[in-house]
Formats: sequence, C-alpha cells, structure tokens
Amino acid sequence: MNTGQPPTDDLRDHYRGLTNSTRWLSNGMCWTAVIPDDGRELTLDQVAARLAGNTPYRLHEPAPLDTIGPPERDAYPVLVDRYGSTTVLFEWDYLGASPAVLRRLSEGARVYSAWWNVNANNLLSFAAGGEHVLAIDALFPGQQEHHAGLARWPELQAMTDFFAAPASEDLDEDEDDLDDRAGYDWRAACLAVIDRSTGARLTREWLEQPHPYVTVRMPDATR
Repeated sequence: MNTGQPPTDDLRDHYRGLTNSTRWLSNGMCWTAVIPDDGRELTLDQVAARLAGNTPYRLHEPAPLDTIGPPERDAYPVLVDRYGSTTVLFEWDYLGASPAVLRRLSEGARVYSAWWNVNANNLLSFAAGGEHVLAIDALFPGQQEHHAGLARWPELQAMTDFFAAPASEDLDEDEDDLDDRAGYDWRAACLAVIDRSTGARLTREWLEQPHPYVTVRMPDATR
C-alpha cells in the first residue's frame, strides 16, 4: 500500500535527530559506504591504497574521533570501519566526494557518498565499477530527468520528494519554485538514502567509538 510517505521516512527521523544532537555535523562531514560486488570485505590496506591513489598513506590504530588531530594537508585523516562486508568512511572534508577517489573506491564495488561543508556546498554521489555515475547537489537537485544514471541508484530514484517538483504551468520556465523545499532537511535525506541502500548506519555511538584510520596527503590523493 502506498501511504504517500517517503520510503526513508523513519531513517530521516533518525538522521534529523543525529544532526540536531551532534550540532557540529552540520558544519561539515563526508560519509561514504563501499559495497564490494563479490561480498568480500576490503582490507584496511586496500581501502587506504584506493583513498591515496599513487600517493603516500599511513595506517593508524583505532582511536576516538576527539583524539585525532585536525585535518592537515600532509596528514588528512579518514576513519574506516565495517558493517559486515560494507566499508564505511568518515571524514571532515571532501575526499570521499572526489571523482578520482570515487572511481578508485568503486573498482569492483558500489560506492555511496554524502558530503557537505559549513556553507552548504554539498554532493550526494554514487559510483560503480570504476565509473563516477552521479553527483547531485542535494540543496538544488533539479528534477529526476536531469540526472543520467539515476536508474542505477533505485533507492534514490524512489525517493521522489528529494527532487524538485516539475514546474507548474503558471510559473515562468526560469522561475525557481523553492518555497516547497524551504523546510526540507536535505542532510537527513542524503544520509537516509545511503543507509537504505547499504544498511550502514551512522549513529552517535559510532561517532563516539574508536575506529582505525588512514592519513593521506591532500590534495594529492584527489588527482
């Protein structure tokens, strides 16, 4: 039965609560989930090599988020952990939204990524088989037909309220009808659709637990 509710409704409530209770998340973060096609989990070395490309990297023992130093050009940290065979990555900036990194991470895998910064610059991204398939501005996503490759992310395609409604005949073609999206929580929507697609959930408990992490050189790793 179609209730008219978005398919990620309960998940959005979870992520709305998370960003409200962990206020710094709204200032900037990137959450990336990698699902290998063969179901075999990636090793930490494999993840680090894909993040860094042909640049140096270092692996570190698990540590709590609040003990890891601020991101630096030559030692940019990315937390790494797993939900089953799914690898999840958390960071404070845009490495997981970089097309080059997404292509490397998605070799033999599907990759889903949500990134934003304090200025609400953002990308919701999908890559598969070494191809960067989608990169959508969640604040101004346009309409579904604007995004070639959307059918390859069926969970996002089903979340029709994520996209702008088709322009009414009463509006000029160039007029943006943003009133309907004024209260739309696009951050919660991005995290919810990744959760629904992968089963990997970002929680306050996850953010408070120690995790292994990788440091790479930025911006060399994005080339």
